Amino acid sequence: MGYNLEKINAISDGDKDFIEAVVVTFIEEIPEDLVKLEQEVKSGNYEGIYQVSHKIKPNLDLLGMQESYDQNLQILSWSKAETNITDIVVIFESVSKKINDNIIELKKEFNLH
Repeated sequence: MGYNLEKINAISDGDKDFIEAVVVTFIEEIPEDLVKLEQEVKSGNYEGIYQVSHKIKPNLDLLGMQESYDQNLQILSWSKAETNITDIVVIFESVSKKINDNIIELKKEFNLH
């Protein structure tokens, strides 16, 4: 499991409906963001990479996806500096796979189909 719901549990005071609403929103929105991020990475658009990467950052933090969060911070750093596009491509692929795997697990945990 590549996520940890402790932070969202603390913020919500254990409100299951709130937690589920956040998870559902994540599952609905993040795949679109990943598609946009992939397009920006493929085109080498550092500004676009930075914008989308910055947008998903708080979601990764909130859902305790620490490894993806850390890798996303590296993408942010490189895209801001407009450097290391080859490394961004490699790390993006890793982040994307981890997030998609987490979405599958979250769907199972919350009985979402």
